[in-house]
Amino acid sequence: MYFIVTYSYLILPLCFFLFQSKIKDKLLVLLALYGIIFWGLLMCHGLLPKDIRKYYQAFYTFLEYSVFTYIFWYNIRNKIFRNFIILISVLFIFFQIFYVTTTTLNKLDSIPIGIETIFIFIYIFYFFYEYSKNIKDSFIYNHYCFWISVGILIYLGGSFFFYILINQLDSSQIETFGNLTYIAEIIKNLLFAVSLFFYKKFPTDNIQNKPPKIPNLDMI
Repeated sequence: MYFIVTYSYLILPLCFFLFQSKIKDKLLVLLALYGIIFWGLLMCHGLLPKDIRKYYQAFYTFLEYSVFTYIFWYNIRNKIFRNFIILISVLFIFFQIFYVTTTTLNKLDSIPIGIETIFIFIYIFYFFYEYSKNIKDSFIYNHYCFWISVGILIYLGGSFFFYILINQLDSSQIETFGNLTYIAEIIKNLLFAVSLFFYKKFPTDNIQNKPPKIPNLDMI
């Protein structure tokens, strides 16, 4: 199951290159890079010495949080909330540095993952609220960020309690419940690929809204 999860990340760059003639948004480039980078991180996980694995785990959580956060920061239009995301993210990075340098990790950095999940959920719910409030002439499921949001909700929601409690579980319990988190992660990657399809199919619904231009009223 671990290798299925690992190679499922390659679906993203594959879909990106299939749709590259239609996709111009830099965020979609980020999704393709996300697939390649996390495929590489998962491939090299078992090769790392034990004494640096806690730094690997912290970097993995930081990178995942950064990618997910940028997606919603990019799609949210409210400047106050965008600044709030930046502030929270800076605080989260400082907390991660403090945590990894003062804590002896057992199996996983469960506390930063729990905090990451809560923050990302807040961003997702605000994105849904803002979109439903401001957009009246299109369906939210035509927007690529909707499918990204659903994928993240399934992935982080499906693994939240497992990651929080992982350091208290024995090996057999980790193997049993870990397979469920792998399924959630595979679904997330598939929905990320679906988001690329919806960006291609409904490009006008996925262009970041810009203020309208003032018409030229000079009739001379």
